Amino acid sequence: MPPMTLETGWLDGTPVEDTVLRQFVHNQADLGEVIAGAVGGRHSRSPGLAMADAAVPVPYLNQAVLLGPVFSATDDRLDQIDGFIASGTNPAIVLSAWPTPDLTGRGWLLVGHPVFVVRSPAVHQSSAPGDVTIALCTDAAGLAVAERVVIDGYPLPEASAMPGNSILGAATLGGDLRVRVAYVDGAPAAVGSAHVAHGLVNLCLAATLPSARRRGAWASLVWARVDDAPELPAAAFTSDDSRPGFIRMGFLPITRFTLWLRPPA
Repeated sequence: MPPMTLETGWLDGTPVEDTVLRQFVHNQADLGEVIAGAVGGRHSRSPGLAMADAAVPVPYLNQAVLLGPVFSATDDRLDQIDGFIASGTNPAIVLSAWPTPDLTGRGWLLVGHPVFVVRSPAVHQSSAPGDVTIALCTDAAGLAVAERVVIDGYPLPEASAMPGNSILGAATLGGDLRVRVAYVDGAPAAVGSAHVAHGLVNLCLAATLPSARRRGAWASLVWARVDDAPELPAAAFTSDDSRPGFIRMGFLPITRFTLWLRPPA
């Protein structure tokens, strides 16, 4: 009798819905393809790996997502990432939901370990402050406004001179990615995006202008995105700065991811 293959949660044939973490990495992989495809970028998928290059000099928008753990610095998937990035001109972020071997020998740079937070479906009570309004982007002009807030709020100086819709292409409209702008006193102040796929709401691509922080815009955008599919869990990977806000809103810290920067060739 051949040896039994025990389920690890990360086999090629494991159902995506096996765990929330597996749902999230597949959601994030699809998100990269959506963003890159909408601006004429590249993307590639192979067993255990998804790669996207949005053709912009912003590493976080050019992302390789590992769909299973890597145990060796010589793993073939890492060679695939090197080859994919080397065929373009932009740096990329490599996202791993697990600790990785030391990859500095490959010329990669360790970025950090953001926290993965999850909120179960639950009734919540929320209302935006009176000076905060939330608008869903429904056309290219609205996406361009959101894009500018992201560039100035993150900030992303490397993208400051790019024309509108270089990051958020109009082809994203009407799909699984929804982008919102929070206005404070009538001025664009914050952005929050949500990608609903694989049974999960992925809270992604968010930024707040410094002048609008602690005005309620960020929290209002979190609730608006949770309500895109209130029957589903919502999740994000987040900085330690935003972690306390998520915890106050009922999100649980689950684990820490690993982010590497793969410089361009």
